[in-house]
Amino acid sequence: MDIAAFFDLSAGKWSSIKSNHYMQTTQQQSGRSTIEMTLLEVSDALVVELCGKQGLGSAVRAARVTWDGTLEGNAKGDKGSTLLVAVEESPTKGKLVRAIGNFGTSVLVCEYEAGEGEMTFVTEMEGKVTTERVWFESDNVRLRHTKIQAADGQCSVAFCSEIRSLAAAK
Repeated sequence: MDIAAFFDLSAGKWSSIKSNHYMQTTQQQSGRSTIEMTLLEVSDALVVELCGKQGLGSAVRAARVTWDGTLEGNAKGDKGSTLLVAVEESPTKGKLVRAIGNFGTSVLVCEYEAGEGEMTFVTEMEGKVTTERVWFESDNVRLRHTKIQAADGQCSVAFCSEIRSLAAAK
């Protein structure tokens, strides 16, 4: 799988079930959300501007991702959007730029690597390393495993199973 195939397979509306586990406290949390990924043209003005501001090359894929969900213990829920832009460095590696909300507010750049049928994303920020592995069981079932490791040894892991909404695909 390459980044283009990953974006293409991820496009659409997904129903997600998430389970978090905090290793030091053995606390667990679960949640549900709806995620929608809409592909954008790489020539879109926001995409070009974001790449320019980050000093990156041209995008090979771009998308707008929105989510609306709940997490156990969080009464107000979680809702938002992000602009995702992939910049390829080789056929299997590159950078994924994530701009949350209006992209001037919070921008994260992570490294991605394509594997056999999966993508791995690694983000380093504020003393934490987040590793996320995403793979598809089928065109309509996507699985995600995330590990967040802090410099002080704190660790959390999450697993998400996501099912494409076929009604939205019509």
